[in-house]
Amino acid sequence: MAATDSEGPDRRWSKASRYARRAEVIRTEEVAPTGTMRIRFRVVDDGPFSFLPGQFVGIEYAADGLGYRRSPYCLLPPPGGERDFELLVRVVQDGQISRHLGSLKAGDEVAFRAPTGRSMLPKDRSRELILVATGVGVAPLYALARYLLDEGFGQPIRLYWGLRRPEDMCLTEELDDLARRHPNFEYEVSLSEWPATWAGLRGRVTESVPPLIPALGGRHFYLCGNGAMVEEMDTALSDLGVAEEFIYKEAYFNRRHKPDEAKMDALRGRFVADDLFSPFSHQSASLFEVHTTFQPAGRNVTADASSDLFRRVPSGKRLPREEQGPSTGPG
Repeated sequence: MAATDSEGPDRRWSKASRYARRAEVIRTEEVAPTGTMRIRFRVVDDGPFSFLPGQFVGIEYAADGLGYRRSPYCLLPPPGGERDFELLVRVVQDGQISRHLGSLKAGDEVAFRAPTGRSMLPKDRSRELILVATGVGVAPLYALARYLLDEGFGQPIRLYWGLRRPEDMCLTEELDDLARRHPNFEYEVSLSEWPATWAGLRGRVTESVPPLIPALGGRHFYLCGNGAMVEEMDTALSDLGVAEEFIYKEAYFNRRHKPDEAKMDALRGRFVADDLFSPFSHQSASLFEVHTTFQPAGRNVTADASSDLFRRVPSGKRLPREEQGPSTGPG
């Protein structure tokens, strides 16, 4: 939003100074004919520059007659170049900044805000990572996987990427290279509009991915992209017993999406994993019934330590913790 006179000079300067960094366009590439651009920048000012997976830069653009427009973009690390960064941008007609970025040529400069935001790096390195993306939401998840794998992360990392059509695919060379170099990394693409010859996953990721996850415990989930997917998967995972601290979410649009209950019932039903205690599934049952009904039947009922279950179980009725080996935190 452009500064107004009512904000006062100090406030206007504070806002402007955040976008005092400068970067030059090194290369632009249309990586998908549906409007996805890969743009490489080089920082040309004298300030320090570094970032971690999940952090973003804010891009500022002075739109003719409309004042300043600003938008955050997650960073995609290019090979080499300590002062280089890349953005994976979906150009949309009603997106002024995305259209501006899509029009840039080599040599153009942009004003940006230094990398900021929370890091995606997991505190608990003993957990398997399940990464679910739609569209350009794959960029920070690829950055996360590459960073961790290059550091020697030993747990499995599985990336599921939802797209509409085959022509929307990009970054496949980079993802294939990660899979070749690191046996504990694999990825799959799920198309919502697939051709008859498509051999990959079919359907939206909310349809194709849940049956592929054999267990929910001992895993850290990352959700990036369409806010509808993020909200629906986050709600389903929480309802099925995954603690909030093990669900990272980043919605690019549709941030206020509210899924209807029929859709959520269908989504929860697609999950085959039942290793965690599900507060949703058993919200109408008393704790005594849960304790006596499931345990004598041989069910291995567990729960993340931060689940609401532990705050409701009376003394002497605590269910066992997840047995996943050493951990730096609860769970």
